[in-house]
Amino acid sequence: MMFPPGRGNDILSVSQKYVISLYGTNDVFTAEGEEVRLREYKKDSKSQIWICTETEDNRISMQNQHTLRFLGRSDTSPNSACLAKAHQPWEDLDFTRLSLGGYKLMMKRCGQYQLDPIQRQDASKPGLRIGWPGDQFGLHQLGQSVVRRFEWVVPKRLARSSAPYYDSQDSDQSMNETSIDFLVGHGINRIISLNEIPLSSREKLKLKAAGISYTHVKVPDFAAPTQSQFDQMLLAYAKGGATLIYCGYGDGRTGMAISALQIFQGRKLSQQDYRDHGVQSPSQLTALDALSIRIHGYVSRYLSISYSNPHSAELTAFLRDSAEDDSDSPGASGTEPPLYAVSDKNKSEKR
Repeated sequence: MMFPPGRGNDILSVSQKYVISLYGTNDVFTAEGEEVRLREYKKDSKSQIWICTETEDNRISMQNQHTLRFLGRSDTSPNSACLAKAHQPWEDLDFTRLSLGGYKLMMKRCGQYQLDPIQRQDASKPGLRIGWPGDQFGLHQLGQSVVRRFEWVVPKRLARSSAPYYDSQDSDQSMNETSIDFLVGHGINRIISLNEIPLSSREKLKLKAAGISYTHVKVPDFAAPTQSQFDQMLLAYAKGGATLIYCGYGDGRTGMAISALQIFQGRKLSQQDYRDHGVQSPSQLTALDALSIRIHGYVSRYLSISYSNPHSAELTAFLRDSAEDDSDSPGASGTEPPLYAVSDKNKSEKR
């Protein structure tokens, strides 16, 4: 049995090729003539490959690589189909990311203008129909991409992604000329890496030559940073510029770092907010709870500084007095005890 690549949480990007799955299964959208059916995934099958397109007024659709027709609704039934040879309003699609993984896919049904979700007809039929409640679908980007799931969290200030050339292991990362061109092209001038493995000295020199600083915070997959490692992320981010955070896949550890920065900035987040950012393991949730209690429980030196003004004299002085760390972190996550413990009582009060 073969499954499409990735987990189905890839970011939609115009002109990229995708397989669309029934989330968590190897059943994928397959163009059969003018119909769309769920069939078992077959690698490199053009009838199962969909190209993301966009009109001048920013409407999104999917064009099948084999038939060159667009995913949309049927003219005669509530089912989805693959009829149009050009992107018309009836082929407009909406992909909404779900907190539990995958996407809700919406399209217009025949004779109506509003968008409704798509779902499998039933367990015994391979067709897809338009109607509530809708199913959970996966987006699997095809082809070797420099980074996967690149997206701006704060436009031109904070971005997240997978490690460059990540496949399945942290060691897959590669910071070569193509990777650096990608970063420079997106305006990135600072990296915070939570990958377990640091970049080589040669790779770091290449980044430095391109004007990109690099901070490594070593966190194993599914593990949580210590409180001092959270501080290290903050110090790197507070130096300004357009910052990219990545780990390996770009989900759990990266989402944890994003959540931590938002906590440092004064936001009070719930565990559901953490999960929405991609945080996965209980230890990561506990570490973020500890950070939240630490920050919101009393006024620390960090909170005496205004992060709304990254160029403030007070912040500049604070950073000047802090140890410079644009290289490797001194140790692995878990090698020192957390600075702040979280009791079950405190966690229940927080909720």
